[in-house]
Amino acid sequence: MNRLKALIIDGTALFRGVGSRLMEQTGFDVTIAETGAHGLQLAKSKKFDLICCSYHLPDMSGSEFCGQIRALSRYDFSPVLMLTGEDNPRILKQALLSGATDIFYKKDLFELENYLRRFVERQSRKLSGRVLFIEDSRVLQEIMLDLLTDMGLDVDAYTHAEGAWQAFESSHYDLVITDIMLEGAMSGISLVRKIRRLHSERGDVPIIAVSGFDNVSRKIELFNLGVNDYVAKPIIHEEIKQRVFNNVTSYQAVLELRSQQKALYSLAMLDELTQLFNRHALREFSSKYFSEAIRFNRPLTMAVMDIDSFKEINRTQGHDKGDKVLAELGRWLKRFVRDEDMVARWSGDEFIFLLPDCDTETASALMKRLQKRLSQFKPENIELTVSIGIASTQGQENNNLNSLFELADGAMYQAKMAGRNCVREYHRDTDSLETDS
Repeated sequence: MNRLKALIIDGTALFRGVGSRLMEQTGFDVTIAETGAHGLQLAKSKKFDLICCSYHLPDMSGSEFCGQIRALSRYDFSPVLMLTGEDNPRILKQALLSGATDIFYKKDLFELENYLRRFVERQSRKLSGRVLFIEDSRVLQEIMLDLLTDMGLDVDAYTHAEGAWQAFESSHYDLVITDIMLEGAMSGISLVRKIRRLHSERGDVPIIAVSGFDNVSRKIELFNLGVNDYVAKPIIHEEIKQRVFNNVTSYQAVLELRSQQKALYSLAMLDELTQLFNRHALREFSSKYFSEAIRFNRPLTMAVMDIDSFKEINRTQGHDKGDKVLAELGRWLKRFVRDEDMVARWSGDEFIFLLPDCDTETASALMKRLQKRLSQFKPENIELTVSIGIASTQGQENNNLNSLFELADGAMYQAKMAGRNCVREYHRDTDSLETDS
């Protein structure tokens, strides 16, 4: 991309040199003028992306220069920065009223440098994204299509809201721009309302409303409806460009933040090796399982599973091999359980199952089936056996994770003592462990 062009007007050679170096370092090709008249002459013969002038010029004030530069049609919207060595509120107000974009103090150019860097970054940044554009004026539609595509955006254009709504339902968009008054059964207002009624993330897409009715009550009505921005016709190119840029970049930043938050959440809740839930996730989610079991008077059963002689696998075949066994087992366990079940890696080679609406007898049959299928599965071509302990909340007072784990874990150790590769159930009525092989 071509470098941006800047014009500096200052009567002092020192600042012309300092300002030129600063602008060149931030990405500008710089042209210099000593007087306001020379600056105006250069501005008439050449288009500059940014103008920076001193408040005190040899032949006129900075305010006079701003007034004359703004009278040139090509500089209606270009940034004109004023530089002053005085901290004078009157000068500040006068400069802004005459058309200056902003004022910076020569004693501290750090703020000016930040402004210039951000300006260059903004001007040179090519957007990427998809826009849904609805406008029933073919002339305006062509103008907007050229403008949006020049910004780097992909555009789906419609003249009627009905077709636009069908496209919105089946595609992802980073921005919707819609005229409010449209031909057809659905107005732009109806389209906005339908989008904002969506409960999914797509209902948050930014919307710019376009209207020929530029009155306060209409704007308030549209903002209450849920539009993010409002543009009155006739459209000013520079205005719509900046509004599109702001809305698209802000929305994409939000989506990126949400994606990062989901990734961090997954890191916090998933065991890195097995990709099963970890102990933290089990503690986080188990309260819902227990509260629903109490509320609907349904059984909730926990199964604690420990791989038999796993330390021997690590000792004889190495920890890398053991990790591969656990990773493959984790993927297999996720496929084995029901959608409503929760399986987590508790620690090492110990796993926990939370089985809602499942009594002890049903859970025991499920775990025996798991043992049988596991013997055929053989992760990393290694034959595994597991010892499993089972305890249920039904008819019991053990209505929290720790108390139920204590019983199921005790039952699992009884399975170990009985020779491994078996299932043991805890029964409160006899305060004993029932043997199942």
